[in-house]
Amino acid sequence: MAKINSINNSANALTIDPGASGDSFTQFDINGTGEFRIGVDDDDSDKFKISQGNALGSNDCIVVESTGEVTMPLQSAFMAYLGTQDSNVTGDNTIFYLGSGNALTKLFDQNNDFVTTGTFTAPKTAKYTLGMNVQVSGLISSHTNYVCAIVTTGNTFTGNNLNPYAASTGGVYGSSMCVTVDMTAADTATFYVRVLSGTKVCEVDSANNVTNVYGFLAC
Repeated sequence: MAKINSINNSANALTIDPGASGDSFTQFDINGTGEFRIGVDDDDSDKFKISQGNALGSNDCIVVESTGEVTMPLQSAFMAYLGTQDSNVTGDNTIFYLGSGNALTKLFDQNNDFVTTGTFTAPKTAKYTLGMNVQVSGLISSHTNYVCAIVTTGNTFTGNNLNPYAASTGGVYGSSMCVTVDMTAADTATFYVRVLSGTKVCEVDSANNVTNVYGFLAC
């Protein structure tokens, strides 16, 4: 006779067995309210899950595939790219924040912490990895200094600081930077590029998503 919704201690092992079908799980409640459920989701290829509330497959925090890969569907992560070129936005020392001209386009935004005008807001106090790639064109010989930066609440992290025209190919220069930073809940991060010492004729390029920003909650 099949064991239905049974907990069995056999051979020094604790087995939670729903029988022929159904989720196998342990439920954690406080004052009758379902807080977390841990178990195997029978309706989703028998993946092992830790889920908020009282159901597997809803608000899954951690998912372990049968092949061993681990995903965290609620973990904050985003990537967005510039889909339309921003023309004549820097070159004369102007700081240009990505997204402040043409809006960025989200490729993904897990947990909805990023807005397309270019600001990421930390949902929790934690360490975050943030990065950017940016390409500038229209550089001329008078443009002798270039800076890209990631600005968080209370801190500014700078990347390249060089003569962009000398490093360019046909007046086009691209750069990348990535940092892992402490952020407090509700702290923000923005991303900028600045070209100095010339006139405001430089463009931030968009072809092939060459200008983009990204980030995720690291730990």
